[in-house]
Amino acid sequence: MQNNEFLLINNIIYQIYNIPDFNSMKITFLNLLKMLVPNTASSILMADNTDSKNLLCDPICIPDIYSDTEKNYLLNEDEDYTRWVMLSGQCLLIRESDLMAEEERMKTILYKKCYEPFGLHYSLQLNLVYNDLFLGVVTIYRKKEEGDFTDDEMFLVKAFSDHLNLRFYEYKTNTSKNSSSNAHSITDLASQYQLTNREVEVLQLLFQDMDNDEIANKLFISGFTLKKHIQNLYRKFNVSTKWSLLKFRK
Repeated sequence: MQNNEFLLINNIIYQIYNIPDFNSMKITFLNLLKMLVPNTASSILMADNTDSKNLLCDPICIPDIYSDTEKNYLLNEDEDYTRWVMLSGQCLLIRESDLMAEEERMKTILYKKCYEPFGLHYSLQLNLVYNDLFLGVVTIYRKKEEGDFTDDEMFLVKAFSDHLNLRFYEYKTNTSKNSSSNAHSITDLASQYQLTNREVEVLQLLFQDMDNDEIANKLFISGFTLKKHIQNLYRKFNVSTKWSLLKFRK
């Protein structure tokens, strides 16, 4: 291992633990990872703990122009032949080309709807698990002409798994605590201010300090529709700014 590579690995681990904002940490990690393991695109999807049929949600993609790749994936997740990895309860690193013959893989619905339209061909997927709790998936992609991921590159990605697992688990447990302490207040506010179900969803995500783009993506609505919901919240709470609305958070 070269000195520069060693220093970069240490810097990535440092950033995993020391960037306070969780989404900023994920973006920084993906950007730094690209310097260590070259790729066309990369993403992190969180485990979906709602009643949704999907196992994953809330994609973050680098570069952002590949966000539609993961949006397409969420619409076709039930066609994913690697779902067993997410259900395994284990932290596994999968090179997709190892799972299926090339010709067969290129015929799958997943490949045709999520890879081919964006010029992607190879992927490497790290399943994040801590204390038997599924937390999310890190995926990196390459075009066919860039070649598949090597064993050495897989080793480098795997080196971050323990650190990512711990950081994601801490975020998950802290979020769960905040959600449980917030649940009663959200219910009270919904009743007191006669909020619709959608307004309750928007308010809850605002209380989690999500920005408008994150909320719109999570709820699969346009930015314009989200702004209408937020305006309705302002009107019902008799406030004019997001800061004033957040004062109702307990």
